[in-house]
Amino acid sequence: MPPRWATPRFRATWSPWRTTPSSSSRARRARRSSRTGRDELSTARKKLIWETTPMSPDAVSGLAGAWPAGRVRRALLRKRSRFGDGAYSALRWAGAGLFGAVVLGLLVGIGSDSSAAFAHSGVGFIWSGTWNPAAGQYGAGILVLDTLLTTAVAMVLMVPIGLGTAVFLSELAPRWLAGPLSTLIGLLAAIPSIVVGLWGLLVLTPIFANQVEPFLASVPALGWLFRGEAYGPSILLASVVLAVMTLPTMVSLSRSAFGGVPLADREAALALGATRWQVVRRAVFPAARAGVSAAVTLAVGRALGESIAVAMVIGNRPAIPESLTTPGATLGSAIVNQFAEASPGIGTSSVIALGAVLLILTVLVNAGGQALLRSGSGSQAHTAGALR
Repeated sequence: MPPRWATPRFRATWSPWRTTPSSSSRARRARRSSRTGRDELSTARKKLIWETTPMSPDAVSGLAGAWPAGRVRRALLRKRSRFGDGAYSALRWAGAGLFGAVVLGLLVGIGSDSSAAFAHSGVGFIWSGTWNPAAGQYGAGILVLDTLLTTAVAMVLMVPIGLGTAVFLSELAPRWLAGPLSTLIGLLAAIPSIVVGLWGLLVLTPIFANQVEPFLASVPALGWLFRGEAYGPSILLASVVLAVMTLPTMVSLSRSAFGGVPLADREAALALGATRWQVVRRAVFPAARAGVSAAVTLAVGRALGESIAVAMVIGNRPAIPESLTTPGATLGSAIVNQFAEASPGIGTSSVIALGAVLLILTVLVNAGGQALLRSGSGSQAHTAGALR
């Protein structure tokens, strides 16, 4: 098909004196349009704007003959893409460098400020069982023990409830009920820790001191875990508060793990005559095991690092606990309560050393949780293949 500029144009009425343009004139017009089109194409490429560049009809015709519009558009888009990719790469590396500098500064600051404590007590600072600032004795061992005990009790209370809630929301609950419940659980995660601590201090403390702890002490099979005087603020109360705070993490991640199980596995189990519970137990749980383990691990990391809410309800007595109803002190609560009152020098350095120990514990636990999350997809695929 000839180009648009080469099409002869006639008036509405025929005239013998107007004839079709000669081939030489058409060639001259084509060369002139081509030169004009190349010049304006160069200008458009410099401005990186194809749509808004003013061009004459002859120039457009020249462009159509010299270089297709699609090719011009692709060239301009490639230039824009290269510019955007370069800007994004620069911003990405700048953000990564800034984050790395902040983390490095944090580690260097904690290490330098806690060096006096480790120089005074050595590595034994982590294992020493005495924390008595008045006597100049600083050891994190008893605080580490209370931290691990409080976290373990919180997980014992929280994991069955969180796992059951996740199973109900993902497998059993109707859609009209699962949506509002999921929203409420998400709102629970947004509550500040100090608000949860105040709720535990003002509402739960009297209930535990007058009703819960005396009742648990009277149970024959469990009385040895809850013996002693009922104080109210205790390791048990701190564990309950931690269980409430980590419940949204457990429910959200477990529900995501259950949602990642292929629908074909559920349908295959139902086709074989399995009940709803058998489908959950034999098809969903094995495929989501890695995701659930990661949810528990990340919840443990959250519980280890909590300080404000725990400091308000644990009693803050750094001693070997006689039972779960006695007061205690975790690494986080000791930092909150001791930092403002620590003596300059070795006292302040010892409190910062507690933060270093807590940082190491939290990083190790969270790294384990992230590793489980990354391996979750592979484990789910392997389990799904085994089920088939």
